[in-house]
Amino acid sequence: MQASIKRIILATDFSDISKNASNHALLLAKENNAELKALHVFDTSAWNIPPHYYLTPIEPGGFSGFVESLEEARQRGKNTLEELAKSFDQEVETIFTEGDPGHEIVRVAEELNADLIVLGTHGYSGWKRFTLGSVAELVIRHAPCAVLTIRPQEKQ
Repeated sequence: MQASIKRIILATDFSDISKNASNHALLLAKENNAELKALHVFDTSAWNIPPHYYLTPIEPGGFSGFVESLEEARQRGKNTLEELAKSFDQEVETIFTEGDPGHEIVRVAEELNADLIVLGTHGYSGWKRFTLGSVAELVIRHAPCAVLTIRPQEKQ
């Protein structure tokens, strides 16, 4: 029996590693004629230590500071997800949820009967992994489908 991939979930935190995972997800979706859904989980417990999309750009490569409210941060996350989907050369549905990222990725995959989850992994080990947790590891252990993790590219 041959496995088929018909529904792919791209879990993104908008980092450079996630951008690389996006490329893999797009390629797999095209090769398998699969439906692609881009998922971002807004983690309200960590919004005060935000990823780059919570910062206000003032010039290329520069930021003016943090957003002023949780609602502003939430809206920026939604806008960034929409912009990501528009950048793809195929139609991609977006899913914006809130909660613990690992658990939400698994929940959405179960709910949508996904065949594959694609996500980047920061590759933390030791103390960083202990203190920051590992979304990828939780997803791998609990996902109802196959999981493809994309590691950071080695610097040459």
